[in-house]
Amino acid sequence: MVFFSSGRCNLQAAHSALARTLRVSHTGVNELMLTALDTPGPTLRVCLAHGPNIRAEAAKIAAGTPHVAAMAACDARFEIVIDDLAAALDEMNTLMEAQLTLQDLTAGLLFNTWTGKLSAQA
Repeated sequence: MVFFSSGRCNLQAAHSALARTLRVSHTGVNELMLTALDTPGPTLRVCLAHGPNIRAEAAKIAAGTPHVAAMAACDARFEIVIDDLAAALDEMNTLMEAQLTLQDLTAGLLFNTWTGKLSAQA
């Protein structure tokens, strides 16, 4: 998940940024489908959510980390939905490209659910 302030980005901006390096299509009002351009690999879905529940989720994730203040401003998130984590990690380039593109685009904080690690932009 990439947490950010909702005024920083929308789904169309994410589509444009991701389409520079990945195959992107809309699959719903707030959802994009991603695949690599040049290699077979996993399909990822990017879902946009925003609102007070996202702010509460961000606060819970940030508790006890150095990112409490930054996450307090986050009321939106892109969630990268991975149907097959093992396949996505085996062909990690697509996942990393999506994560870093969204994080750079939003100046957001990246939270990996499988590691529990929260990180700001480098």
